[in-house]
Amino acid sequence: MKRSRLIRALLGAVSALVLSSPALAEEDYIATWKAFAEETGLPEHKAWADMLDTDETRALEQKWADFRGYTASSLIEEADIPEALKPGLIITKDNMGSMPWLEEYLPQFWMDRLNSEWMGIQQIRIVPTTHYYMQEAMLDATMALGEDPFTINEKGELVDRDGNNGSLTQAGLPFINPANGDELNWLFNAHGVGTEDLWFNPVQMTGCSSSNRVERSYSGNIWWRKMAGRVAAPPLGNVPGFEGVKEAGALLITSPRDVRGLAGVRIRYGDADRDDNFKLYIPTLRRTRTLTGTNGQDPIAPSLELTWDEWRSQWTKTDRRKFSYEMVGERFVLAAPEVGAAYDPYRPNEDLCSLSGTVDLELRPVWVYDIVDKTNSYQYSRKRVFVDKELYYTQWMEMYDRRDNLWRIWDDSRWWQPETGRAMWRSVIIPNLVSKRHTYLSMSPDWAGAQGMNNSLFDVDQLRDRR
Repeated sequence: MKRSRLIRALLGAVSALVLSSPALAEEDYIATWKAFAEETGLPEHKAWADMLDTDETRALEQKWADFRGYTASSLIEEADIPEALKPGLIITKDNMGSMPWLEEYLPQFWMDRLNSEWMGIQQIRIVPTTHYYMQEAMLDATMALGEDPFTINEKGELVDRDGNNGSLTQAGLPFINPANGDELNWLFNAHGVGTEDLWFNPVQMTGCSSSNRVERSYSGNIWWRKMAGRVAAPPLGNVPGFEGVKEAGALLITSPRDVRGLAGVRIRYGDADRDDNFKLYIPTLRRTRTLTGTNGQDPIAPSLELTWDEWRSQWTKTDRRKFSYEMVGERFVLAAPEVGAAYDPYRPNEDLCSLSGTVDLELRPVWVYDIVDKTNSYQYSRKRVFVDKELYYTQWMEMYDRRDNLWRIWDDSRWWQPETGRAMWRSVIIPNLVSKRHTYLSMSPDWAGAQGMNNSLFDVDQLRDRR
């Protein structure tokens, strides 16, 4: 699919001036988005195109493109993508059969939604491919690492040139061009949550039945902090008082009343032999419980498909003795665009258990790898993770049960900032393909609050008092 044909389809005769520039026709994804927004006439599309259309966005995107040597657009240009798979394509149950190539790009879950009462929709709209990236400080830190700064030891730990734990001593992204699943897993882990401090204020977690009805809904706050290798927000370097800690996450539920005050804190150490410091305060018992890695497989609360190990999609601790990390290959996938700063591409109804009719998806280049359980005791036999080649984060994830049947799916839309490269989340869908139930997460990032976070949030005895 050539970019010139793509823009011609969107603009028609109005785009004559745009098409006269070969460079623009090849690479200007912002012009493509603006043309697309004009074509659809939808305010949410215009809002996103306007967010992209800044000098700061263009400058930061160009720096990352120069560093990588490719963009999502250039990878699509080089691939043999069907001509019909372009922005503006509308997929329905009536025309789906005329596109036999579709199953190569569109996950079966979304194909099924076009002909199902469970989370049923009327159509899927393909939107333009955006160029994603992280913060400039992360780019600078990555470039400063030089060539081959890391190896991976027998435990699966990242090791720097001096033989130390690289996840604690170095900043920057490892293995930008991953050669195997172990390297891709560490590149994904280094993305973290897309920013160094995260605060959802609030997050709404809704458990939904097979008939698209609310079973249970929870509101609360989620915090996350990068504790080592900080480059973009103070305190820089490693956070004092958290020596040996790579990252930490915290949850406080504020409603409904019967679970209000439930607080959980999980502190992850860089040492693969050191278990997470994982504690949960249970208000009805007025006691704090110490959890183990096994408890990470439990749902966070009743009726939810979200487990503690699915924070940021995949938060199981890296350990080669328990899991193998196997590269599957490279491909393209249609997944939710990271347009959360402008709109929710799933367009849920107010109850968050049903979708209103149209879902927007975007074509993304990804690496794919499997995380395979070697212990025969983990809840999933394997997870298949589709990692974006620009953002280094999950675009799609599949979780398989002990019989290797597809059990759960993770799909999300990020609240990504084009001018800064920072990211949090806007929405997450976690369907259970066995029970035909699903969980919908709706987040409100608190960007200002995240700048004022303090370490007391990651002490469960102090966190519980915030209720």
